[in-house]
Amino acid sequence: MIRLLFIALLFPLCLFAKDKEVNIDAKVKQLVELRQATINAATDELRIAADNEFRKFLRDALNDPESFKKDFDTIPQIADLRSGDGYFRMINWNLPLDDQTHKYRCFIQFYDKKEKEYKIFELKQGYRDLEGEVRKVFSEKDWYGALYYKIIPSKTRKRGTKNTYMVLGWDGHDEFSTLKVVDVMTITTKGVRFGADIFETEDRNIKRFILEYKSDASVSLTYDENKKRIIFNQLVPMEPDLEGMREFYIPVMQFDALELKKRKWRLVKDINVKMKSNEQPYNNPPDEQQIR
Repeated sequence: MIRLLFIALLFPLCLFAKDKEVNIDAKVKQLVELRQATINAATDELRIAADNEFRKFLRDALNDPESFKKDFDTIPQIADLRSGDGYFRMINWNLPLDDQTHKYRCFIQFYDKKEKEYKIFELKQGYRDLEGEVRKVFSEKDWYGALYYKIIPSKTRKRGTKNTYMVLGWDGHDEFSTLKVVDVMTITTKGVRFGADIFETEDRNIKRFILEYKSDASVSLTYDENKKRIIFNQLVPMEPDLEGMREFYIPVMQFDALELKKRKWRLVKDINVKMKSNEQPYNNPPDEQQIR
């Protein structure tokens, strides 16, 4: 019965997608329907199956030469982020599961000037070991998975080296803890790399900066455009005897920052934060990116 329902839903769309005259607007309409099928799916099995179809159609749409100019913001509950320099766009979403973990999906689209064509990399989630996550360099083939919400231009590499960015992300890790991540993303014509030895913190030799805290806590991790720094809440254990158990850490109204100094992001403690009245700290994913 499940299979028949999917066939009924996808058959007209498949015929439509095979038509070479289908324009990018029509493809986006297809994607809206497929994404809505994922959102409405009642079980993990249905949710994953619908999402797999959505990913196939999204890849096809991104292969359209006109797609880079087209905003995909009509597709429900996805993030369509673009780098400030216009070099690439990132389409990213989360897939909540019934056990309160998440799967993450991401496509990166950019223009290869040498080949004179747009290229696509799909990030494939494969590595899920928090203990080693902070010190590992990932590629698009073994991505750790996150929902990114901010792209920051980077000047952390040597002159002449381009296409390196800082990204801020969220991971609803499990029913006990949530993560916020600051990572380094480098795009080349051969692939995508996450992680670099450019952080100077109390934890040495890290390739990315991760905050882990109680799952129902609300922690801010934002970029201060004026002072070029990444600001976040200090975290403390709920009780002294819970020291080191990150799933019991909560934020306090004191802030630290990562500041860029001599091409390194250095941890600065106890900074003075004054937010504008209309500025809101980023906490959990926006409601439109929660699909259950």
